[in-house]
Amino acid sequence: MPGGEKRSHSPEGNDDAQRSRASLPFALRHRAPSALNARTQSMHMRRSLLGDAIDAHGFPYLHEVKGHSSCVNALAFSRGSGQWMASGGDDLRILIRDLFDYDAERPGVEASTYRTRARLLGHYSNVFSLSWSAGNKYLFSGANDCLFFAYDLHYGDTPIRQVQPQIERHRPAVSFGLHEASIREVSAHPTHPDLALSCSDDGDLYLLDMRLPGQVAQYGYFMGQVESAQWNPNPSDGHRFAVASSIEPGCRAALFDVRNVFHGSDLAICSSDALMQYATQVHCKKGERMLAVSPDPTGAQFDPSGRFLAVDSEPIAEMSSMALHPHTNPIFARKAPLAGDEMLGYRNSCTIKRGSFGFEAQTGHLYYVAGSDDFRGYGWKIPPIETLRAQREAMATDTWRNMDHVGYTHGWFHSVTDDTLYQPVHLSTPTFTLEGSRSIVNSTLCHPTLPMIATAGIERLVRYHYATPMSMDHLQANWASVRPRTRHRLRTVNVAAVLRAMGRPRRTAAMDNENDLLETATSPAQARPRSTREARRPTEAELADEEAIALFDELLREEESRSILPAHFDGIGSDSDEMDSDADSHTDDDTHADALDFDMVEAENE
Repeated sequence: MPGGEKRSHSPEGNDDAQRSRASLPFALRHRAPSALNARTQSMHMRRSLLGDAIDAHGFPYLHEVKGHSSCVNALAFSRGSGQWMASGGDDLRILIRDLFDYDAERPGVEASTYRTRARLLGHYSNVFSLSWSAGNKYLFSGANDCLFFAYDLHYGDTPIRQVQPQIERHRPAVSFGLHEASIREVSAHPTHPDLALSCSDDGDLYLLDMRLPGQVAQYGYFMGQVESAQWNPNPSDGHRFAVASSIEPGCRAALFDVRNVFHGSDLAICSSDALMQYATQVHCKKGERMLAVSPDPTGAQFDPSGRFLAVDSEPIAEMSSMALHPHTNPIFARKAPLAGDEMLGYRNSCTIKRGSFGFEAQTGHLYYVAGSDDFRGYGWKIPPIETLRAQREAMATDTWRNMDHVGYTHGWFHSVTDDTLYQPVHLSTPTFTLEGSRSIVNSTLCHPTLPMIATAGIERLVRYHYATPMSMDHLQANWASVRPRTRHRLRTVNVAAVLRAMGRPRRTAAMDNENDLLETATSPAQARPRSTREARRPTEAELADEEAIALFDELLREEESRSILPAHFDGIGSDSDEMDSDADSHTDDDTHADALDFDMVEAENE
């Protein structure tokens, strides 16, 4: 080496090195070979301890976050560290919280314990979907008003500890209004900050580019409703996206390539354009009769690596709580109202729900979480993909028809490519439940870096569930006895709340501005002390919560006894003599309910 001493690679040099090492003290000779190995061992130990804690205790620690005044439909953690949480709902608000700034003493009845960084304005109806762009440059939103907005935030450049005394208010930098129906989902490209997908109830699908004057880079449409369209989050991909729709009876989910799927306004996108189709048609038996049904999915969610795709209905795993709650089997209908103990268990029959994968980077194991009609969230630990493949059963359709002991208690899924039926691995025992809600949980979102799950739904609250203590409240000796409990649903109807809800005027943007519940309304100096004997009147948000809960309690009573089978096949509302024996018959009425459990498929064959 020029200007330096050359290193010896001769045997003599090696002998000198060995003699020098032998002269070192024993403790120095036998310590860890490098700091890198020590860090690796420490990382593996942390992952193992966190995984063991989740498997043993789940997510028992909880923060309830206020600020919204009605149902919360959409949640989104920012990219990278996940410092920012965006939430939107029926109150037309999109709020952005700083998850690294918690203060339990913030003043105001409806104040958020996590600092509110910004409030985003512009929507005129319920917000349904949120998605952060790469680098957190934009927050994309879609709503029931058929509008797609892009808010130019540039939060990726914001220092973590920056103090922001005032709540920012943003109007959309980009507004797109060519959708003619409610927007179901917006999805940001995994690496390109200016690209997004947007899909709507009428089957329209747009590829939008924020750099273009009209934003439309590509347009396509499906001959049926599109429930979701989501990019593969793997940064090495960038071209493929999954769609959940009703375009094919036996294939409610498919994987597409953005480079060859768009045909313009002349030709519809069909299943033949897909790179891969996923079986969603369920076959089952009852007596000597057989039936194939195609439940409508409410969405399709990738895991962070893009390996798995969770669809509400050729799956590789099926998840439920039937091992603990056999009465939740979606094949069977209940002819009588459910008993109190039968209200427990995972169900998805009443509202649109969004689940998520997570925690593989933190624990070494992948988990999936989803909300349920029994006011809980459920989490399942996903076995390795090799285990799922090996334990999945396959059978020719003719063989399945002639076997007496299969098809009566569990549905089988018909292959899209051949005449084979599959029985996926049934993960019927959840690893943990998420407690504390008072009504249906619709959204469950795993944090990208922390052992935390955010949940939201019919209530105005966003709940953060933690696997480890995250505040002084969680360290109290009596935390287990004082933490919020899951509400037990009663048979009685809150008639007063239902009547108030029916008479409440439709919310508008003007009303939302007049009833701003953010913590800027009250400072510590302005907070009036209240006597402990003085009864506090409920806020408008609390009254709205009570009304929404009462309405959905009534809706649950109507929906809870359904199965995924047509009514005449279950013998409900008709005589058994009228049952249809055609194995391929199905109807397009309300018997095409959302699946009462959900399934997981491989995003691609390896």
